[in-house]
Amino acid sequence: MSICVVVADSSKARILLAESGQSPLIDDRDFIHPESRLREQDLVSDGTGSESDAGGFGKHSMGHEKTAHEKEMKNFADELCVEIDKLRQSSNLRRIYLVASPKFLGLLRAAMSKQCSALLEGEISKDLVSHSIEDIRSHLPRRL
Repeated sequence: MSICVVVADSSKARILLAESGQSPLIDDRDFIHPESRLREQDLVSDGTGSESDAGGFGKHSMGHEKTAHEKEMKNFADELCVEIDKLRQSSNLRRIYLVASPKFLGLLRAAMSKQCSALLEGEISKDLVSHSIEDIRSHLPRRL
């Protein structure tokens, strides 16, 4: 397969493949990252009460640190880009399209290898991961 369409959000992804620019898209692989679906408190809770110090004052954040949820989103983007790169190495990929929710699209772009970035033909900033292949295809260029 020479064309790869990655459709993703922060917790799910699908890789769709096509032989040529006018071939139908085929669902190749699905990925689920359950940690991205957890609530923030479930990601950071360790059950030891480590959020307060001995003086009884809680630790406070100034809002600059990444939340655990954002870190999990980045981890998923990193993992997904490793899979895309493996696909690039094992097949004859000529083009890659990214379809993702706006924030996750930025994470994918940042995590993508130089080799995959060079194959990036287009991006669509929409969350279509749960849509049908026909609907996803309608958002892509007529000829991939």
